[in-house]
Amino acid sequence: MLEKLKFFNDQKGQSLVEFALVVPVFVIILFGVIEFARMFETMNVVTSAAREGVRVAAVTAPDGSRVHNAATSVLNAGGVSGTPSITIGGPGSGNMVTVTVSVNYTPLTGSIIPGLRSMQITRSAVMRWES
Repeated sequence: MLEKLKFFNDQKGQSLVEFALVVPVFVIILFGVIEFARMFETMNVVTSAAREGVRVAAVTAPDGSRVHNAATSVLNAGGVSGTPSITIGGPGSGNMVTVTVSVNYTPLTGSIIPGLRSMQITRSAVMRWES
């Protein structure tokens, strides 16, 4: 009977079991932070591309090819890959020009984080058209 009690007091594998239980949670948190930061960076780059595009549109006719080139160059400089969707609206009421930039965001981690999937990030910017 003394040997049975001694078996229950043996804690050689306790650290390994605790480590095995805690590591998956830490990995999910780590990859979640990485993906959130990457997504936030992509949103900022897309916003900058929309602003640059609308700036060009506000001082041109608006010229669609120049707007597209300006927005695409900002996206490329920011490391955003893929084919963006760039739309130009206006000048409408109040001589306002709108440029909308959309890109597909694909997570790096794939299926490590439950529920995280590809999504479309869309940002718009509005400026007064300089006629």
